[in-house]
This record gives sequence, structure tokens and C-alpha cells, in this order.
Amino acid sequence: MAAILKTGYAVYPSVSLMGFKIDSKTKKKKFSFIKELLFGDYIKPYIEEKDYVRIKVTEKNQEVEYIKVRCRNADGYIKESEMQAERILEVNFIDVGQGDGCHVVTPDDKHFLIDAGGSDNMYRYLKWRFNLKTAKVAPPPFSIVISHSDTDHYNGFGQIFNKTDGTAQQFSIKKVYHNGMVEASGSKLNSLGTEITYNKHKYITDLCDTNKDYQDRLKKIEKAGNYINVLEKTTAPKEALRLGSKPIYDKNNMKMEIMGPVAVNIEGKDALPVIDSDKGKTKNGHSVIIKLTIGHLRLFLGGDLNTESEHHLIQHYSGIDVADIKKKLKGKSLKESKRKELEAQLEEAILKARESLGADIAKSCHHGSADFTSEFLQVLNPIVTVISSGDEEPHVHPRPDTLGTIGKFSRGERSLIFSTELARSSKEFVELQKSNSTKKRERTVTVYGMINVRTDGEKVIIAQKLEKPAAGRSWDIHKLEWNEEKGAFEYNQYLKYE
Repeated sequence: MAAILKTGYAVYPSVSLMGFKIDSKTKKKKFSFIKELLFGDYIKPYIEEKDYVRIKVTEKNQEVEYIKVRCRNADGYIKESEMQAERILEVNFIDVGQGDGCHVVTPDDKHFLIDAGGSDNMYRYLKWRFNLKTAKVAPPPFSIVISHSDTDHYNGFGQIFNKTDGTAQQFSIKKVYHNGMVEASGSKLNSLGTEITYNKHKYITDLCDTNKDYQDRLKKIEKAGNYINVLEKTTAPKEALRLGSKPIYDKNNMKMEIMGPVAVNIEGKDALPVIDSDKGKTKNGHSVIIKLTIGHLRLFLGGDLNTESEHHLIQHYSGIDVADIKKKLKGKSLKESKRKELEAQLEEAILKARESLGADIAKSCHHGSADFTSEFLQVLNPIVTVISSGDEEPHVHPRPDTLGTIGKFSRGERSLIFSTELARSSKEFVELQKSNSTKKRERTVTVYGMINVRTDGEKVIIAQKLEKPAAGRSWDIHKLEWNEEKGAFEYNQYLKYE
């Protein structure tokens, strides 16, 4: 007999939790479907006298054995073979409305929050997930990554950092990572740091690499502004991330590497290039970029990158000036032979940069904004793209041309585009008769808007909650599977759900 597991996890790609219910027609007790468990869902089996609580049920004229378990706040039954001992990686793209918010849970139960949107959606998701109101055990400590200082990426951390009344437990924060530019109040570029000119180019320097640098900057600025006010809600140390920083996680077969921002060394000091003499573009373009790898899978998280920063990144990782090539290709008197030469250089840059930045799953930069380059999408060349956007915003994200170009430059016959906004397909907030109730508000966002990625590095599911219950299923699930012969992941339709 196999070893008895005190805790386990649902096997790939999903498991049907079964139970006894009263049939509405016959009024008799019937063994039937309760809910669907996703790959990696935590399962607590019932154990008596050093063995699982077992039952036998007749199905299609055969006796089938089940074990009793608790999972997703419900008791039910699964087959013993449907539970595994190994925990897998979770990457949850939360529906934070307009903005970004990602919750990463590693196989050894380390928790990372990469951005938290602009409202309290991330807080409400975490409160729901960890049952803060009545839980007897505190949530695990969190490592925080703020990709850059746009409100729709960091403001949601304010409530997470705060001590909350009326809950049994609180969140604890280990460390806050940022892009080095600690934004003070003001519209000028020097509110991001010290603005300098070097070789006719402008840069932001005096980056806050360490917690001491951060504290020293606070002493120098006249007015803090909202970004610093949110950072000051936690006493956790603040530390900058950019290319050259150590991975923020590196264990077994999983790593979270920092691929950007890419600084320029000026007289022994790191500086970040000013983009288009614009504060907003500069802080967006120097978002923290994380490449998460586990087994064969590569996942790209890139904040709010824009056209200029994507050119900068491709040039760094390929050694080829893509912006200059594109400018030359627009020349009206360009000879055909020269055109072909430039196009070959452009293709070489894309292929070289893809060696470092290529991904299987990519979070779309800037919520599906039109400020992107087709070359960078070709560099990423993902099978799956996830877009985090909201309903009530003036940008019309995701843009139609962005969706079309993502599809064009993704790989595979049936590439996939997921959207937190479309996964919900309902208002972010639901008006209630009792104005003080948040139950339905929480459920709308945390259940119906989230894009769930689960993987062991060989097999992957990407799942979104069905808006309306269906026979024998709770989720819309898509699968990626590693093909050893081809050396690549392939999309495998989940035929159960056609």
C-alpha cells in the first residue's frame, strides 16, 4: 500500500470532488459532482487508525474506491490516485481592476506579491484566501516587488501594509523591492532621483539600492508624495532591483531572475536613461523585469515597458541598435539590397535577445497598451499572454492593435490570450442592499477575474473560473505540455471542455 499522506495536492490537470447529494427529481441520495479541483489544489484527507477514510461506490456496474477529503472549503471524495505528494508552483494574476497584481506561491510555500493594483482588490483577495477574519494561523510572510511607481501598480499595497482592525490575523512583510527610483512629489524628472547629462544624454542617478540609500533620500526630499507614503506604511527594508541583482528566489529547479531595468554605468555610478524627456515614460520604461523559470517553463513579468525601453532592452541583450535600424528602414531612397541587409540585422537582434528574454507565458506590458514594439513581442514569442486591465478606465485597454499583434507574434497554431477583465465579464463591484457588505465584491474579483497558472515545470494549466456552473466542471482549463523531442511546450486542448 502507498504511503498515507497527511496532506496532498490535486493531480494534473484537475480532479472532480464527488459527494452525496439529494437528487432533485428522485429525491434519493446520489453520488455526484460537487466541484472541480485544479492541479496543485491543497487537499486534506481524513485519516482514521492510520489509514484514509475509504468508501466504495458502484459506477457503471463496478465498485470504485474513494477516499474522504477536504478541499476548497468542502468535504467530499476523490480517488487515491488523484492526490499527489508534491506541491507545485502557483502564479495567480489577480483581477485588480485597472493595474497589475500577481501572487506567486513557490513549491516550498514562499509568497511573493508583484504589484497590487491601485485599489483594495489585492487586499480583498488575500483576506479571502487566508481567511484573515477568523484564521487561527497567520499568513506566511510576503516579499513585495513594486515594478515601478505608477499608482495602479503600488497603491493597493497601502491596505496590505497597514494593520487592519476587525481581523484575527495581520500580514507580515519581509522585504520591499523596487526599481531604484524612489519617487517624491512633483512633476519634474528630478522627483525620481538626480537628473544628470552625460554625452548629451540625460540620466537619473542616485538610485536607492539599499535601505540606507532609501532612508538617506527621505531626509533630502522636501515633500514625500503618495509613493513614499505607501512605502512608509511598512518598516520592512527597501531594496532596488535591476540587471545584475541576485535572483530574489533560487531553489531546486525554480529561479526568479532580474532582467531589468538595465542601468548605464557613468563614472562608476549606475544611472537609468531618461526616456523622451518624460517622467511617466521614464519610470514606466524602467519597470522591474522578472524572468521566472521552473523546470522547462519560462514566465516573463515586465511591468509597464514602452517602445523606447523595449528598444533599449533589445539593444542590451543583442548588441544591435534596433531603433537605428528601424529609422533607416523608413528611408525613402533605400536600395533593396540595403533593405534586406537591415532586415537581416533586425532578425538577428530578435533571435539574440530571445535567448535571454524568450518566454512561454508572458504578462502583457502596460495592460495591453499600444505603446509597444512588434520586435519585442517577437523576442518574447510566448504561447500564452496574460493581460491585466480594468473596466472603468479611459485607455481602452487592451488595445485592438495590441491584441492582434500579440496573436501574430505568439508561437503555435493556437496561441492563447487571457484577460482578467474578460475572465470576469461583469462589473468589478456589485451594488448591494447592505452597503457595508463586501462578500459579493470579494467574490466577483477573487473568483471570477483571476487567471490561475499552475505548473511543475513539465505540465502547465492556465485556468479561469466559469461564470455559470456546467455539468461536471467549474473551470475553463487550458494545458501546456513539454515535448522532449521538439524541446518546446505545446498547447494541448482540454477536450473535456469543448
